[in-house]
Amino acid sequence: ALAKATGNERFAWDSYRRLLDMFGEVVLGIPHEDFEKRFDIIKEEANASNDVDLGVADLKKLCEEYKKVYLEQGKKFPSDPYEQLHACVKAVFGSWMTPRAVKYREINNVKSLLGTATNIQTMVFGNMGDDSGT
Repeated sequence: ALAKATGNERFAWDSYRRLLDMFGEVVLGIPHEDFEKRFDIIKEEANASNDVDLGVADLKKLCEEYKKVYLEQGKKFPSDPYEQLHACVKAVFGSWMTPRAVKYREINNVKSLLGTATNIQTMVFGNMGDDSGT
């Protein structure tokens, strides 16, 4: 749908690989290094030094590799966007009492708060082209 809406298949696959990576790390706690290892292998196979050097076929392959990372961790990427959204909101609320969050509040003298909040907004694509900021 994104490829059709934008007329840019590479952009769509790049966005999907970013979603797989960030959702896995932030929401499901999959180590970022697991994704980076696969990314480095695909870049090497494609003789690419940066992500922008990867073509559509490379990005499709990378997305398949990222899905294997999920399976190796005993997890599955939810294809339903409402499931994704629910998992993201749950991760935000679940992060409130993590040692990192507690330390952040301590360092910044944030007191008397009962919890956190979630904002849901439309994505701004920084990888759409040379005139987009990433």
